[in-house]
Amino acid sequence: RAVLAFCLVNEIPHEVKETRIFTGAHRTQEFSKISPAKTVPAIEHEGFVLYESHAIMAYLANAFGKTEWYPTDPKERGLVDCYLNWHHLNVRFGCGGYLYRKFVKPKLTGRTIPKETEKEVLLNQKKSLLFLENILERHSYVARTEHPSIADLSCYAELVQLKMIQFDFSRYPNISSWMQRIESYEGVKKAHRVFNKLLPKIKL
Repeated sequence: RAVLAFCLVNEIPHEVKETRIFTGAHRTQEFSKISPAKTVPAIEHEGFVLYESHAIMAYLANAFGKTEWYPTDPKERGLVDCYLNWHHLNVRFGCGGYLYRKFVKPKLTGRTIPKETEKEVLLNQKKSLLFLENILERHSYVARTEHPSIADLSCYAELVQLKMIQFDFSRYPNISSWMQRIESYEGVKKAHRVFNKLLPKIKL
């Protein structure tokens, strides 16, 4: 959803091709030509293929001159890259990673998450959210930049998934305020339209 939001916010022409993970569509030989890692999202642009959402957004920002979202100034870009590198083992591990291990994987494998693993992931989640809460106490955006960046789109797409378990964001007022600012972008709203429509029906 972060890549789609980036394209919509910046009016980048695109065609969405839905890949149904639960049916194994991402494991096909055809899809592996676009994403050798067999992960989503992935793109094909003028014969060039790329996977991993952060790499895709950075590429599109450069290719289409949308550098306000991925600054060309070395220091500003350094801040964005810093967040993007931190994101994987922190926000993603503690949020999307938690939801997958706790709810999705058991349905696919029949095996529940070990208690110690769940405890570790939830601790990571808490530490990550407190870190972001403190950052947003002093800065307007998660990468400590003056303007929103691809870091904010990535972070938002990850955190909003916690709504599937009725997560109480009121404990994190700075994060809550930041989320409201990010989701005020029309492109972000459109990118999450299906997610928000399905949200009341999701039972985890």
